Amino acid sequence: MGLKNKLILAIASASPFTITAAPSDTDKVHAGWNIFHDPYTSTSPVDGFTFEWQYFMVHDKAGQFTGSIGFVLADPKGRLGKPSDEGAIVQSDIPPLPFSVMPSGASVAVAGKWADGSWLSNYERLQNSPSIAADGKGFQARNDKHGFFAELNELDKVTPAGGMFELKGKTKDAAWDLKITPEWTERATDSAGVPFGPITGFDMGLLPGEKWTVHMQWPRTHVEGTITNLKTGKTVEISGHGYRENSWGRWNFAIDGWAFSVVSDQEHKVQWAWQSYHKSKTMDWVDVSFEDHGQLINRRLFAHTNELRWKLSDWKFNAAARQCVPHKVEVNAEDKDYKIKASYDLSNDQIPMLSSATPLTKIFVIMIHTPYIRGTIENAKTGELITSFEGQGGGEFSTMRSIRGAIDDQGCASWGERFNREYP
Repeated sequence: MGLKNKLILAIASASPFTITAAPSDTDKVHAGWNIFHDPYTSTSPVDGFTFEWQYFMVHDKAGQFTGSIGFVLADPKGRLGKPSDEGAIVQSDIPPLPFSVMPSGASVAVAGKWADGSWLSNYERLQNSPSIAADGKGFQARNDKHGFFAELNELDKVTPAGGMFELKGKTKDAAWDLKITPEWTERATDSAGVPFGPITGFDMGLLPGEKWTVHMQWPRTHVEGTITNLKTGKTVEISGHGYRENSWGRWNFAIDGWAFSVVSDQEHKVQWAWQSYHKSKTMDWVDVSFEDHGQLINRRLFAHTNELRWKLSDWKFNAAARQCVPHKVEVNAEDKDYKIKASYDLSNDQIPMLSSATPLTKIFVIMIHTPYIRGTIENAKTGELITSFEGQGGGEFSTMRSIRGAIDDQGCASWGERFNREYP
């Protein structure tokens, strides 16, 4: 029996509840961690795949560091962790499994590129009695054995219109102390159905009840502070921009995956973000915001309405990731008013994020991207160039790792076609 079938059987047998379909409305946005509120407080057959992250990009304007930091809560009831994990944050009357499927509890991930071209990629479980805010975004967790820790402190109440985060932490290769505030707050929102607002997909993964909400609440942020490269001992001052995303749900992403990228151009006042989820038919979209002759335009374009297409190309086998990865990306969106194109090269701008925390994480890889993205926005009727945009951006591509050996370029190109959606 394959790993996927074992996981499905384990979840089904561990729960006395009948698997039912999820409701079809967008999840409500809460001031605290969303998975501590309805419907996630109710027991579900896919409880164990409940998780949430607060994700931050950091792009220093002087190029000292560009990358991302993520604070993750997974399986807060400890449904898919073994008892010795001590990862349960919420008490549950259902006993955990005898083996650890998910990295239950708190984790932190940090990855990116330093000015000298070297890379950082750390994922750490922080299992010593994590402290998570009930009604806020606070997150404090540590690993006493190795001296690792991560703090997400809400210094000012976070809303689309304002607030401030303090990010502190230490992993094997880095330590950081940063403050994050929103910029361009007129483009940020908690409202569903509008650009950069929350959107929930109900066709994620393979199990009934899986769903995933993405909320790009602060599409552009201001970042100030320091990051230390613990390999060299050098501390660098950070001043620049970034991106914040809060996403959550119940989803076995390790047998699914995603692709996404985001960039903002201060000079041309353009914010652009693309998201695609491999198995979903509804969670493929571009959000874009820009000025057209002095008027602020916000648009969301979907692939399922035939407004969005993309191509990932120049696939090559990455030995560390043990999988084929794309080196070039082109995204095209068009509605009745605008044509929006963006492209970027990943040849020197990606690194795998790997984890051996559990058997499930061992079979999965997230490629961390730090591309320089360029694009144009045209009037769809006249062909007039409304604006161009470019800038240091970020993104990811994730998928299951290969169980085969090395794959040649032709084999990678064939394998990668499944992730494309192109116009004729």
